Amino acid sequence: MRRAPLAVAIALGLALAGCGGGAGKLQPEYTGCGSDEQWMTFDAHEPNATVDDSQAPVITAPDLSQPLAFAQKPIFRWSQDPSSVGKPDGDVIYLDGPGCMGCCPEFTSGALTTLHLPPISGNEYDLQFFMGGTMVHRLITTLQEWTPTDADWAKWRGQSLTVKMYRETVLTNDLKAGPYTSSKPFAFSVGN
Repeated sequence: MRRAPLAVAIALGLALAGCGGGAGKLQPEYTGCGSDEQWMTFDAHEPNATVDDSQAPVITAPDLSQPLAFAQKPIFRWSQDPSSVGKPDGDVIYLDGPGCMGCCPEFTSGALTTLHLPPISGNEYDLQFFMGGTMVHRLITTLQEWTPTDADWAKWRGQSLTVKMYRETVLTNDLKAGPYTSSKPFAFSVGN
């Protein structure tokens, strides 16, 4: 009968050791070299983020001053900060080609490999999309552009949203600077 408490303890330990933000949190979409390691880093440091418009990422496209046409799904693009444009693929090494469509160069998918990506260095971004005060999508990425999924775009039709963006710089997954965020989220609406 002593095995039952041991089994419960082991099961609880395994559940608590899992990666990510925990129960009840919205599972992010990962692009570029984004992974659950970056998700945990953002979640740990965002409560103390530096609010600094000169260091925070800025959406450069599409033009959010007008409603976005539902018929044409946009590509969201952003700069590292107002003075550093960066590039669409970001500054973390990222490959796109035969045998590696949208993966980090260190990533391997063999049967006896780690479940996580190796450490990365560079800028990473956390984009949190809100509708009516509720987070409806979260993107963890090292890229500087993203297109909404068809499912998300359909849910956003005729809605007003805001995007809270964070940027942090890591060196082999250790936080070196940030996270930085702007003084107010970016607002946009999607037409019918």
